[in-house]
Amino acid sequence: MNMGGIAGMIRFDGKAVSAHDLTHIKQRLRHRGEVSTQIFDQGALLAFGNTIEANTAAGFYAVAHTDIPNPSINQPFISGFIQNGPAAFNELNADFAVTLWNTRQQALVCARDILGVMPFYYVHQPGRFFAFATEIKALIGLEEIVVVPNRYKFREYLTWSTTYIPYSSETFYENIYSLLPGHYLEVNNEKARLAPYWNPNLGKFCQLSHPEEYSRLFKEHFTAAIDTRMIGKMSVGAHLSGGLDSSSVSCLAQSLLKAQKRPSLHTFNIDTKLASTDESMYVEAVVKQYHTQHHTVHPTVDVLDAVLNINQLFDRPDHFIIPSSFHLSVSIKAQQLGCDCMLTGHDGDSVITTGFEYLDYLIDTSDWQELRLACLQYTSYSERNLAFLGANNEDLSTHSKYEKYALRIIGGDITKRFRSHPFSTFLKALSIPKQALGLSTSAIIAYCIQRIKAKIVHLNLLDNAFSVEFKQQTPPRLQQSTEALSASISSEFHVSANQILNTTNVICNEQLNHIGAYYGHQYTFPFFDKNVVELGLSTPAKISFDDGRGRGLIRNGLQTILPSQIVSRLTKANFVEYGTISAQQLYLAAHQQFISPSHAIWEVIDRALFLKIVNVVFEQHVPMQRKTRYNWLLSRIIYLALWLDSAKSAR
Repeated sequence: MNMGGIAGMIRFDGKAVSAHDLTHIKQRLRHRGEVSTQIFDQGALLAFGNTIEANTAAGFYAVAHTDIPNPSINQPFISGFIQNGPAAFNELNADFAVTLWNTRQQALVCARDILGVMPFYYVHQPGRFFAFATEIKALIGLEEIVVVPNRYKFREYLTWSTTYIPYSSETFYENIYSLLPGHYLEVNNEKARLAPYWNPNLGKFCQLSHPEEYSRLFKEHFTAAIDTRMIGKMSVGAHLSGGLDSSSVSCLAQSLLKAQKRPSLHTFNIDTKLASTDESMYVEAVVKQYHTQHHTVHPTVDVLDAVLNINQLFDRPDHFIIPSSFHLSVSIKAQQLGCDCMLTGHDGDSVITTGFEYLDYLIDTSDWQELRLACLQYTSYSERNLAFLGANNEDLSTHSKYEKYALRIIGGDITKRFRSHPFSTFLKALSIPKQALGLSTSAIIAYCIQRIKAKIVHLNLLDNAFSVEFKQQTPPRLQQSTEALSASISSEFHVSANQILNTTNVICNEQLNHIGAYYGHQYTFPFFDKNVVELGLSTPAKISFDDGRGRGLIRNGLQTILPSQIVSRLTKANFVEYGTISAQQLYLAAHQQFISPSHAIWEVIDRALFLKIVNVVFEQHVPMQRKTRYNWLLSRIIYLALWLDSAKSAR
């Protein structure tokens, strides 16, 4: 099966591309399909599982990695670029990575889709050459590339953060870069210029005014996104966890396949055999209503082998907090069944949001009456999990739950505003909302005590385990990233783009793309469709809030599609327990491989802090909710340690 990919090298120094380099690229990407090659005096372009666009009259050639067929347009990338320049990329509603070579100007233009679904890596040595590929492994081993691990990337990778981190162009190898999503790169003999092309068209939604109009349009765009991604696919699969995102994808996909008289959808859910992750009731509701070909799989047993596999497939350490034994098991089963397409609802909630930012808006505008109503609505649902408010919430009265939640909402905001002020100022600032929201003095005192305790606990939590020497040798440095583009969109349209365009979303897209390519299927993300993304950005927070339920576009837009159990679902499975077990298994399986004091990981990590992390993960008396960041830190340190071993033989 052709998964697609691109690669190439253009030389600016008059030399020919070596036969060794061409052979190397073809061998490293052969799993992505039959290769088409266009040779020039200056270099070569290679397309895997696809054809090369050529307009000899205009002097343009293009290679593109895209899974969105558009047979109505001849040479869509060349014709669009000739007509509109880089703005043409903004007109495409497609997942793509593309390189165009202008033989007359001796210049390259490269571009990547708005959320980086299609990977694009490159090396540029001004005056000498520019090389690019869908996978880093095609660049490692080129004759003139020196492979050096990028220690600055370690700092980003191993630092726990509670905020969205912009996606940066740096990779785990020095001088090998990733093209930023929503950007294009102009390259010539002397320099490379990076610029954003994504300019969201949110004005097309300005005529919408009622919640049902937004929901109806979401259903229309989301259905089209799924339908388009299944065109030409022989056997379609989908992740089905039982959550709103995966259920929406699976239900609509199966409805479309049935209407088109095509083979039924294969759905996959992962059974960890833990009660805390059990979503079988919701999965069964979807399968019962839509009669998909359903498969329950289990994480691959050898967690160490899974991590080593990812090192080889992805050319960097695993990104997921739970080792990819979780994801590989689905891909292995999908391969056995012959699926050539895998739909996923991955991170749909970053696009079609909960709308809980509506509460922040009410605070900013001091609309206390509406805030009181919104908090009452949020806490009124008996099935909502309010464990984050503290212990024994099940025994609280409805009003007590409301008070604790309202104080959590306004207390956090007031704390941010008066962080550098005395505690008395904080209490004074609470006086106005106290009366307006009907909060008792006892509830406020209890909240303040809880915050003080939480702050003390937080002071003792680790955000990283770096050695002093590593931090001194590797200070933070400026990187090209999506931060400027996100800030521009957020400022112009008064929306938050960070939750969509961030490193977690993009790298997970890249990793799943690599996994799918090796197991014979194209991972595809309907929630990251350009129309769906822009509708999500345009939807007023109050509509998404949906009277406290959250995610109003899905619940209302697909209420006749989804089983009622899914529409009304307000809970999520808790994978902290499984994450703890996985981290423990990984440590027990792998620690002998990096226990030696001479291992490269100890040039980065302080051994004493590492042992503290290990102790927390294995200590039974530590509350499960406090283990999340330690599971994350332990897993990632081990991922990196194993990757450092494999990177030695990467060439």
